Amino acid sequence: MSKLVISLVVLTVLIAGAGGYWWMQRHRGITWARVNAMIAAKFPDVPQMSVAPLQAWLADSRRPQPVLLDVRGRIEYEVSHLHHARWINTDESVGKAMAGIPHDQPIVAYCSVGYRSSAYCVRLMKDGFTNVHDLKCSIFAWANAGLPVYRAGKIVHHVHPYDRQWGRLLKRSLWEFAQPPMPARSVGQP
Repeated sequence: MSKLVISLVVLTVLIAGAGGYWWMQRHRGITWARVNAMIAAKFPDVPQMSVAPLQAWLADSRRPQPVLLDVRGRIEYEVSHLHHARWINTDESVGKAMAGIPHDQPIVAYCSVGYRSSAYCVRLMKDGFTNVHDLKCSIFAWANAGLPVYRAGKIVHHVHPYDRQWGRLLKRSLWEFAQPPMPARSVGQP
């Protein structure tokens, strides 16, 4: 009987320990170091551009300006985006999404942290685009640095955090989940 009790206690401790380990792994937090390592390993051929060089490039009127591509979901884009960024529906073919853009045009793609935009850069390069960069750490790093983001042509101070897990990489004061649209009103209602 004592062997059975000891076995059950050991089994219970092992199960609890495994559950605790899983919980700790899940909640120990996403870090920029881990995200950047993952992106570098998954997309080694995608050139990465940090926030400061992009900021300098955009401020330099003597240089040909890049096309900024926001590859996040439409709702994320509508909360805020980089000035003059073009929203890209990643479900469309590259040919359709990039119609009219020369293959040697400088392009900088971004998303929340750089994973989705790096994946899109791979698609662009496979389609023959030759001057493609991913914005390293993407709009989260841009906004965390205090740089302007826009909604409907006006500066705002919020970014869609994607979700609560990934949002840990964005300053909490910048979070804004999209609001549901207002219901249609009849004439004369406030």
